[in-house]
Amino acid sequence: MDKSSLELQQADDELLSLLDVFAEYQQLQEAANGGLKRGYFDLAVAKRTAGYRWISPDMYSGRARAIATVAVDEASGTITYTRRTPSATNNADKSEQSGGLRKRGAKPKTVNNDEKNENETRKVSDDPLLWFGMLVPPALKDAQTQFTTTLDQLMRLADLKQQLAHKLDALNITLA
Repeated sequence: MDKSSLELQQADDELLSLLDVFAEYQQLQEAANGGLKRGYFDLAVAKRTAGYRWISPDMYSGRARAIATVAVDEASGTITYTRRTPSATNNADKSEQSGGLRKRGAKPKTVNNDEKNENETRKVSDDPLLWFGMLVPPALKDAQTQFTTTLDQLMRLADLKQQLAHKLDALNITLA
């Protein structure tokens, strides 16, 4: 084999790799689009069942924090995706309360007002569904599940898009 046929074989392999990534990108994009459609539909169903005034931006908490964050470093092209669990504070409270065996005959300790206020503030949940009451419509839970699943797919899409750009650059260098 001569040098030109090796270069053509390498270009063929890079092109096939590029097309494989592109096919995966298209499939994942269709799945993400379907997930967003289902999420918005479930949200509309939840608004209809619970009432349009009940599920609206007016009901959002003022102390809302993002459950998922995405950081893009444009210099290196890296994407960092972090997700915190919505019930992290609840799990911490449960572990603090179960401090050992319970003494049945012991008198309950008295708690002053400062400790009561501190315990009340700690028991506030980070789950956005609880902003709308304890009995949220099942469609609202389904919408939250759809949107979190779709967010994972969108992050994978961003990664695939970077891979496509790198593979295309490599193919252009090979063909040049």
